[in-house]
Amino acid sequence: MSLKYVIPTTETFGKLTFEGKDHEVTSGYSRIATGVVYNLLSEKQAELIEVQILARAGSKNFETDTEIELINPRLEPTGRSTGDEAIAS
Repeated sequence: MSLKYVIPTTETFGKLTFEGKDHEVTSGYSRIATGVVYNLLSEKQAELIEVQILARAGSKNFETDTEIELINPRLEPTGRSTGDEAIAS
Protein backbone atom coordinates (compact mmCIF):
# COMPACT_ATOMS: atom_id res chain seq x y z
CA MET A 1 0.00 0.00 0.00
CA SER A 2 1.44 3.38 -0.95
CA LEU A 3 0.86 6.44 1.15
CA LYS A 4 -0.07 9.57 -0.76
CA TYR A 5 0.40 12.87 1.01
CA VAL A 6 1.03 16.53 0.37
CA ILE A 7 3.71 18.40 2.27
CA PRO A 8 2.78 22.02 2.95
CA THR A 9 6.32 23.32 2.43
CA THR A 10 5.66 26.97 3.26
CA GLU A 11 3.80 26.16 6.47
CA THR A 12 6.35 23.50 7.49
CA PHE A 13 9.63 25.15 6.52
CA GLY A 14 8.89 28.82 5.87
CA LYS A 15 11.46 30.52 3.66
CA LEU A 16 14.26 28.14 2.59
CA THR A 17 17.69 29.43 1.61
CA PHE A 18 20.56 27.58 -0.05
CA GLU A 19 23.62 27.01 2.14
CA GLY A 20 25.73 24.75 -0.05
CA LYS A 21 26.52 21.25 -1.25
CA ASP A 22 27.10 18.69 1.50
CA HIS A 23 28.13 15.43 -0.19
CA GLU A 24 27.50 13.01 -3.05
CA VAL A 25 25.49 9.85 -2.52
CA THR A 26 27.03 6.75 -4.12
CA SER A 27 25.71 3.31 -4.92
CA GLY A 28 27.37 0.31 -3.32
CA TYR A 29 31.00 -0.45 -3.99
CA SER A 30 30.90 0.97 -7.52
CA ARG A 31 31.11 4.55 -6.18
CA ILE A 32 28.78 5.73 -8.96
CA ALA A 33 27.05 8.95 -7.91
CA THR A 34 23.30 8.44 -7.54
CA GLY A 35 22.51 11.80 -5.96
CA VAL A 36 23.75 14.91 -4.21
CA VAL A 37 22.83 16.23 -0.77
CA TYR A 38 22.47 19.98 -0.34
CA ASN A 39 22.00 21.97 2.88
CA LEU A 40 19.15 24.45 3.22
CA LEU A 41 18.30 26.80 6.07
CA SER A 42 14.69 27.08 7.18
CA GLU A 43 13.22 30.09 8.96
CA LYS A 44 10.85 27.75 10.90
CA GLN A 45 13.06 24.74 11.71
CA ALA A 46 15.84 24.70 14.29
CA GLU A 47 18.44 22.83 12.19
CA LEU A 48 19.75 22.57 8.65
CA ILE A 49 17.54 20.68 6.25
CA GLU A 50 19.28 18.15 4.01
CA VAL A 51 17.80 17.78 0.54
CA GLN A 52 18.85 14.90 -1.69
CA ILE A 53 18.46 15.34 -5.42
CA LEU A 54 18.92 12.44 -7.82
CA ALA A 55 21.97 12.62 -10.08
CA ARG A 56 19.78 12.38 -13.18
CA ALA A 57 18.27 15.79 -12.25
CA GLY A 58 21.64 17.41 -12.90
CA SER A 59 23.85 19.60 -10.76
CA LYS A 60 22.26 22.54 -8.93
CA ASN A 61 24.37 25.63 -8.40
CA PHE A 62 23.05 28.56 -6.40
CA GLU A 63 24.66 31.44 -4.58
CA THR A 64 24.63 31.15 -0.77
CA ASP A 65 21.45 32.58 0.79
CA THR A 66 19.44 32.23 -2.45
CA GLU A 67 15.77 31.53 -1.69
CA ILE A 68 14.84 27.97 -2.74
CA GLU A 69 11.46 26.42 -3.53
CA LEU A 70 11.03 22.64 -3.15
CA ILE A 71 9.03 21.01 -5.92
CA ASN A 72 7.25 17.72 -5.13
CA PRO A 73 9.32 17.03 -1.97
CA ARG A 74 9.20 13.66 -0.22
CA LEU A 75 10.06 13.42 3.46
CA GLU A 76 12.04 10.48 4.81
CA PRO A 77 12.42 10.33 8.57
CA THR A 78 15.83 9.34 9.89
CA GLY A 79 17.12 8.28 13.26
CA ARG A 80 20.42 7.72 15.00
CA SER A 81 21.66 6.80 18.43
CA THR A 82 24.47 8.47 20.30
CA GLY A 83 25.41 6.74 23.51
CA ASP A 84 22.29 6.61 25.69
CA GLU A 85 20.22 8.87 23.44
CA ALA A 86 18.17 8.27 20.32
CA ILE A 87 17.47 11.15 17.93
CA ALA A 88 14.72 11.05 15.31
CA SER A 89 14.26 13.66 12.65
